Amino acid sequence: MASVRLKITGERGMISVRAFLTALHSELSILADLDAPISGEAKGSLDWVVTDLQIGSLLVEVGSRSRYDDRNSGPEVAKRFVNGLGQLETEGSTPPYFSDITLRSAKKMLGLIGRNGATGLEVSTHPDEIITLSPRAAMNIDELLPSRYTSLGSIEGKLEMISIHGPSRFLVYHARTHKAVNCKFDQARWLDKVKDALGHRVNVSGTVHYNSRGEPMRVDITDIRRLRIEEELPTVAELAGSDPNFTGGLDTSEHLRGLRVG
Repeated sequence: MASVRLKITGERGMISVRAFLTALHSELSILADLDAPISGEAKGSLDWVVTDLQIGSLLVEVGSRSRYDDRNSGPEVAKRFVNGLGQLETEGSTPPYFSDITLRSAKKMLGLIGRNGATGLEVSTHPDEIITLSPRAAMNIDELLPSRYTSLGSIEGKLEMISIHGPSRFLVYHARTHKAVNCKFDQARWLDKVKDALGHRVNVSGTVHYNSRGEPMRVDITDIRRLRIEEELPTVAELAGSDPNFTGGLDTSEHLRGLRVG
């Protein structure tokens, strides 16, 4: 079991129930958003239970329970939650696995600071490693969410989530940074192709919207290609056909090493 501690600082008897429930709901929304891409399960892999609750400054600790006997993404999800909020506070950049929806949930939670009796927020996975959050994190999110400029381009990553409620969209988690990119598509034209690519690496091209940090946040797609996995790629022998001298007498690894060096 992995644990996440959320503390709402404030005077005893002054923190409103609304603030407490908003913070808890936002926390669970963020944890769920992180669970799906990390575990590879579209509906997530974790249930969260209350393991500690303290009053005064309100502190609630929740622990993860995996729905699967053979794997547990709880520790990674908990770490990404705490480190992600810390990154928003200190760096002002989009954390790995945070989508625009996740950022809005984080902003809702951070927006409680200074309101309804809440004077601050703290998060941690361990009592001795506490990250203190301030209104600056919410201000940084305000800089990350709007589109500042656009260009024609493409992104590559793993397609993890499809939504057809409201504007049709899917999320692609960037191959290098694991940051989530929201991709809007024409359902009538692209739905079958998008469904076929679910869970696979893809290349999405179209109009790419960037935020103030130059991070791709959204793509209005004009094409999507499912990329082949390594096992589907042709071998050197298949590329060479029947030519026994294709590699110059070297085995495959030596030949490829020579190509890289050259």
